[in-house]
Amino acid sequence: MMALLPYELRRSRKYRYLVLGCRWDKASVPIYEAASRGKPCPLLKTLLSSYCRNECKYCALRKGRRAPRDKWSVGELAKVAAKLYAEGRIRGIFLSSSVDADPDEVVMREVEVVREARKLGFKGYVHLRLMPGTSRWAIREAASVADRIGINLEAPTDEDFSEMCPDKGDFDNDLFKRLRWAVEEAERFRCRAGVDTQLVVGAVGETDWSHIKITYELYRGFGLRRVYYSGFEPIPGTPYEGRKPCASWREHRLYQVSYLIRDYGFTLEELSDVVDDEGFLWNEDPKLVYVKKHPDLFPIDLNEASLEEIMRIPKIGPVRARRILRLREERTIRRPSDLRGTLEEWVIRRITPYVAFERRTLL
Repeated sequence: MMALLPYELRRSRKYRYLVLGCRWDKASVPIYEAASRGKPCPLLKTLLSSYCRNECKYCALRKGRRAPRDKWSVGELAKVAAKLYAEGRIRGIFLSSSVDADPDEVVMREVEVVREARKLGFKGYVHLRLMPGTSRWAIREAASVADRIGINLEAPTDEDFSEMCPDKGDFDNDLFKRLRWAVEEAERFRCRAGVDTQLVVGAVGETDWSHIKITYELYRGFGLRRVYYSGFEPIPGTPYEGRKPCASWREHRLYQVSYLIRDYGFTLEELSDVVDDEGFLWNEDPKLVYVKKHPDLFPIDLNEASLEEIMRIPKIGPVRARRILRLREERTIRRPSDLRGTLEEWVIRRITPYVAFERRTLL
């Protein structure tokens, strides 16, 4: 990946301190291999600045920690983005920043980078990260130039946020209200990728259930397109350096639950069955956990079941469920072999115990 960047950029401090240094944005290489609808979408993902005036207790770039600092100028970053785009090395840019000034000033620098890059020929995808406390006017300006905008909530509750980010602002006013504004402005300007946010998992002993509840509200109440999770890892020189890191599987299981909310139509009541008595997920596919707790719902008749009921079957998601609906418009599904050509052979074998076939024959 490093060979993709011009030599002068690879040698620069900004490359080392801003692109490689985006610890909580998960940027470990200059060209970030994102995906869009299953296809790779390489992005230039960078911080505008690594200077910060906040003291977030988990962050490598908190004000009170000794760390390399640098910042891009608007013109410099715009030229880099335009050059990489013209050479076909990126399809878009993802700009975030530490909070080194007034929130509106930070966000407007991001906006100006995009505008300058556009003047230089950049026509790719744009994802902008807003700052806590950003005004509605600045959010509107960001939405007018971006395909996706978002603001990181960091924590699932007000109490957890206050513990993690004691001077970053008010959870309800500076984050939640701004997130709702972002959704409204994204709809106004028809940002094709909508609005997203990010939560840090496992920093303050919070439960998975608290993450599930806020995720449910963000998808169902706010209409967010994506909720990201970043498993906590202790960083030397921060107040949380002695805390245990978040298990990688926990982050993975939360993503699985988030898809059950966003794509499968699971309710909070149903999801209460996938956590233990203390509110934590098991290291098992949460959909399978739900199925095991509800044997009364199975087997399912594929000829009569609703889309939502079919999607409760393990290994059946929205795409496969809709294939089944189309198939049953053509013929009655009586046996596993009727699904051949509609579902993969391994999927048919896996779903057989959960489907009410007239004749249970092996494939």
